[in-house]
Amino acid sequence: MSTVDLLVVGVAVGLGALVKSVTGMGLPLIALPIISLFVSPETGIAVLAIPAIVQNAGIISTNWHSRNETRGLLSFCLAGGVGVVIGTLSLGAVPEQVTLIALNATIITWLYQRFRNPDHEVSRDKERVYSPIAGLIAGVFQGGSGVSGPVVAAWHQALRLPRDAFVFSIATAFGLIGIVQTVTLGVKGHLEGRLLVSLLISVVVLGTVPFGPPLRRRLSGASFDRAVLVLVIASCLSLTGDIIVSFLR
Repeated sequence: MSTVDLLVVGVAVGLGALVKSVTGMGLPLIALPIISLFVSPETGIAVLAIPAIVQNAGIISTNWHSRNETRGLLSFCLAGGVGVVIGTLSLGAVPEQVTLIALNATIITWLYQRFRNPDHEVSRDKERVYSPIAGLIAGVFQGGSGVSGPVVAAWHQALRLPRDAFVFSIATAFGLIGIVQTVTLGVKGHLEGRLLVSLLISVVVLGTVPFGPPLRRRLSGASFDRAVLVLVIASCLSLTGDIIVSFLR
């Protein structure tokens, strides 16, 4: 890549990392489409795997005080780990269009329900049943497409968690799912020759973590919810564009 290309990728990574530090999501959602303009989607997923783990660890540490306010996080993460293995092993086996369409359909379904019933909250009984299902779905999409943020965010927003607990929960989910994904990528050889780039990106994303809590405190509860919703809608539009492009290739 040229110097300009590297600069564009660096800005995309920095912006995605900053948004993630504030809301708990946004790094692959913002950075991956830009990186994929210059390299294959498989390479993009691989180089962001380690930086995502590093940033999630930083976010978890800065929001550790909210760990007791989470709901169904353990079952979500355990099922998510299984889903990541399934999704990662499907790379190259399942057509790209199928994965993207399935992910977008899932997001659109949630958005429809969200706008239809904006005050809906998942009950404790339903949480026990659906938390592992949501985790499995998120893991499959993370492993198969590198993007599970909208699914993870949608589920945890439906739980109506406090802001810091929401960020802690999805960072924990992303972190644990990401570890399983990275190990699977390593076993399959997708990390070979890409570790140096991953480490450089890790330095960038880790530098944004301290800015998350103070910027988040500037947002009201309603503004924070709207910010998460905007990111989910943006991911839906981005995926729609990716689907169209994949059919035109």
